[in-house]
Amino acid sequence: MADLKLPRLNKVFLAGRITREPELRYTPKGTPVVRFTVATDRKYKDEMDQWQSVPIYIDVVAWSNQAEYICKVAHKGTAVLVEGRIDTRSYVDSNNINRKVFEIIADHIQSLEWAPRTETEGAEEEIPLPEDEPNHTAEPVTDDDVPF
Repeated sequence: MADLKLPRLNKVFLAGRITREPELRYTPKGTPVVRFTVATDRKYKDEMDQWQSVPIYIDVVAWSNQAEYICKVAHKGTAVLVEGRIDTRSYVDSNNINRKVFEIIADHIQSLEWAPRTETEGAEEEIPLPEDEPNHTAEPVTDDDVPF
């Protein structure tokens, strides 16, 4: 059997609404990090040929400039587009049971909403997008580094 050349591809695009206020925290080394959940849905037809919708809640982690950006422009209910990769981590819970968590590590996050215009403003406030920077994987991050 011939060797297969499989691409190493781990890319996710996710659009939905933030379910709770993003809270900016810092690792012991001072790196900004934020965790939040994005709600989206999956549509399907049931046995009666009626469309149904099932909500899906996906955990997202953003680091560095992306973490600071999302805390400036987003809040609970904000529609966002997240581009990133799936990652896993394991831990032992308080009942001594091994748990595994799947989450999206965000490379880019974009708010899908414009800031509302006020009467005193002539134009909508423009919030600069964070500069591209190397992903946080440049320095290894352990569960001890994450402040949650």
